[in-house]
Amino acid sequence: MFDWLLNHPKADFDAGQLTFASTLSPWLLVALALLAALLLGLSLWRRKQDLSTNKLWTLWTLQALVATLLLILFWQPSLKINSISAGENSVVVLLDSSASMQVESQGASRYATAVDELTTSIIPALEKHFSVKTATFGNQLNWVDNLPTPAGNTFEQRSNISTALIDVLDQARVNPLTAVVLASDGSDNSQAITTAFWDELSNYNVPVHTIGIGRTNLPDDTEVVSVDLPSTAMPGSVQTARVTVQHGNQESLRVKVYSGDDIIAIEERTLPKKAGLTTIDVEISAEKTGMQALRFEAEASASDISPQNNSRSRLLQVAEQKRKVLYFEGEPRWEYKFIRRAMHKAPSISLVTILRTTPNKFYRQGIESPEQHAGGFPETKEELYLYDAVIIGNVESVSMNAIQQQLLHDYVSERGGTLLMLAGDKALSDGGWQNSPVAKTLPVSLLKSGQPTYSRVHAKANLTGAGNYSPITRFIANPAENESQWSILPELADFQRTGESKPGANVLLTTTINNRDYPLLTHQRYGKGNSYLLATSGTWRWQMQLPSEDQHHETFWRQLLHSIAATAPQQMQVSSDRQIYLDDSTVKLSATLFDKRFNPLSNGVVTANLTSPEGTKSTVVLAASAEEPGIYSVNAEAPQTGSWQIDIEAQDSDKKLISSSTSWVHREDGTAEYYALAQNDDLLKRIASSTQGKYHSVEDAQSIAETLRTARSGIVREQTLPLWNAPLFFLLLIGLKLLEWFLRLRWGRL
Repeated sequence: MFDWLLNHPKADFDAGQLTFASTLSPWLLVALALLAALLLGLSLWRRKQDLSTNKLWTLWTLQALVATLLLILFWQPSLKINSISAGENSVVVLLDSSASMQVESQGASRYATAVDELTTSIIPALEKHFSVKTATFGNQLNWVDNLPTPAGNTFEQRSNISTALIDVLDQARVNPLTAVVLASDGSDNSQAITTAFWDELSNYNVPVHTIGIGRTNLPDDTEVVSVDLPSTAMPGSVQTARVTVQHGNQESLRVKVYSGDDIIAIEERTLPKKAGLTTIDVEISAEKTGMQALRFEAEASASDISPQNNSRSRLLQVAEQKRKVLYFEGEPRWEYKFIRRAMHKAPSISLVTILRTTPNKFYRQGIESPEQHAGGFPETKEELYLYDAVIIGNVESVSMNAIQQQLLHDYVSERGGTLLMLAGDKALSDGGWQNSPVAKTLPVSLLKSGQPTYSRVHAKANLTGAGNYSPITRFIANPAENESQWSILPELADFQRTGESKPGANVLLTTTINNRDYPLLTHQRYGKGNSYLLATSGTWRWQMQLPSEDQHHETFWRQLLHSIAATAPQQMQVSSDRQIYLDDSTVKLSATLFDKRFNPLSNGVVTANLTSPEGTKSTVVLAASAEEPGIYSVNAEAPQTGSWQIDIEAQDSDKKLISSSTSWVHREDGTAEYYALAQNDDLLKRIASSTQGKYHSVEDAQSIAETLRTARSGIVREQTLPLWNAPLFFLLLIGLKLLEWFLRLRWGRL
C-alpha cells in the first residue's frame, strides 16, 4: 500500500531526502500559499450572513489546503536518493551449512527453509540490482555457483561464522561490495568470536544483514548444558558435579554418570511443571589415583529433538602427588591428637606437625629428615613455601618473631598458600594475634578488648546456607539430609569469640552463645591465597560422644584439609584452554613456572610429551612469553579422538629438573554442533548492529533487497525521484473537494 500511494518503497524514503525539482524559490511557494489563503478568506467573509463562523472556518481550511496542495504540486516535490548503480555492485549471500542446520522444525530442516527462502525470493530480488555471489560455510568458506539442495549438501561438524565473514569482507578491499546477507542459526563453536573479531568486523564498513534461521527457544529439547566438576581431586575425596540440564515439561529427570561402560552414580529429580533449566548435584568418589573419563547423561524425553546433546564428557584426574600441610601446635591437646588420627589414613595429604613441648623444644612428626624444622616454625620462604597449607593451633603470636609473622602473611598473599587458625586460650585475640600482620589475612576481625575471648562453653555448630553447599561441610549431597547430619553432632566443648566477618568472607558454620550468633568456621580469599578460621578446639567431642564407627569427625577434617591444600598453586601449574575439545584438534597448553621462593621463572625449559589414545607419542616445546615472566605456551595437535595424556617437565637453565606434571584432555568429533541448538539471535543481531546492517527473521527477510537498493556501500549514484504524480496527492485533492461538497450539501449552501 505504501509503495502504491507514493510510487516508491518505504526504504527509499528512509534513505532519501525530500526536495523540490522546480527552480522557483520555496519562499515564493510559502508567500503564494499565504496569499491564496487570504483571498479565500476574504471571499468567504462576504457570506458571513449565510453561515456561522465555525462553518466558514471549516470551509476556509479545506479550500486553503487544496490551494496549498496545488501549489506544492506545481513546485514538483521529489525524493533525492543515493542508490546503487545497477550491475556495478555485488552482494554476497552467505549460507550456514553446518550440522546444526539439519535440525528440523515444522517438517523441514533449517537448511531447507533457508535455501527455499533465498532461492525463491531473496536472491531473485537482489539480482535485479546486484551481481550476486553465493557461498556456504561450516568450518571454512566455500564459494558455489548455486546453493546446494539439502540432499546435495555436505554438512560440516563445525561452524565458524567469524572466519567466513572476514574472508568474505576481504573482497571489499578490491571489489565494490554493497552488503553481505548471512543466513544462519547463529551457532558458532570456533572459539574465535573475540574482541579482535568485533573490531575487525566494524572496520570494513560493509553492512551485514542477518537472517535468523530456526526457533529461538527449544523447550522440547533435553540437553546437558554444562557439568561443573573440578578437573583434579585428591584420593579419597568426594567431588560434587553440578549438572545443568535443559528439559521439557516432563515430570522427572534422571542423570546417570558413566565411567567407561560402568554406571557409577544415578541421581533423579522431580522437575517443575514448566520447561526450563534444572541443576542436579551428583556426588563422585575419587578413590583411585589416575584419570577417570566420565560421561554425564540425561535421559531423553519422548519429544526430544536431538539425542546427541543429552550427554557431556568430563575428566577427573585424581592426583598421585600428596599435598603438604604444616600444623604448628603450641601444646599437646585433644584436638591435636584427633586431627592427626583423622588424617592418618588420608592418602592425599602429607601432614607435618610441629608440637611445642617446652619453650625451645619441639616434637616433630611427618618430617623428611631429623634436621627439618628442628628450630620450630620455618624462618625462610624456601622452608615455608614447600607447604600447600599451614595450620596454626594454640600458639601465641610472640612465639614467632617479626620475620616469621610477616613470612606467614606473605605466604598467603604472595605464595598463594592457605592458612587455617584454630581457637585456644593462647590463640587468636588471647594470643595477641590481633596486633600481627597475620590478622590482615583472617576472614574475621579479632577483638582488642583485652578480656579473654576463649571460654569453656557448650556450643552447637549450625550449618549456614553457604555451608550446606561447601565441600568442607557437606556430609551428603542432598541439602536437607546434610542439615539433618549436622543436627545430630554433639555440642562442642569450647568456643572463642571474634569480631564480625569481613566483607567478602564466607561463613560456613555459626554458633549461638547467649542468643547471639557468632561465626564458627569462616573463609575468605586474601591476595593470591586463602585463609580460614575455626573458632573452636572442641571438634574432637564429635568422635568421643558418638559411636566408635561414626566417621563424621574424620570426614570433616579430611574434607577441610583437602580443601585448604588443593587450592595452593604448585611450582609448575599446567593448564589447557579447555578440558574437552569438541571437533577441534588444536590443544592450547600453558604452564606457569616458579622458583622455590615462588617468583616467576623465565629461563626454564618446558617440554610436553603427548600420548594419544592409541599410544603414539609426540613432543613439543613450550615457548616462554616475552610479556609475562614465567608463562610458557604452545599449540599442540591432537588429531585422534579419545583421551590424551600430557606429561610436562620443567628444567632450569642447567637442565636440572624443577617440576613435572601430568594432565589430560579429551577429544570428540561430531558433537559440537548439537549443543545450544536454539537460534542464537543475540549473536546475529550483534553482527548486524556492529556493521550498520539489520537482523531479519525468515518472515520479513524479503525486504532486504529494497533496503540494499539505497545502500551507501559500493558504487552509488544520485537519483531524483518525482513525487508529484503519486496517487496520494490526487486522492487528497479529490478527498478535500468531496468533503467540502458534502458539507455544503448538508448545510444547504451549494
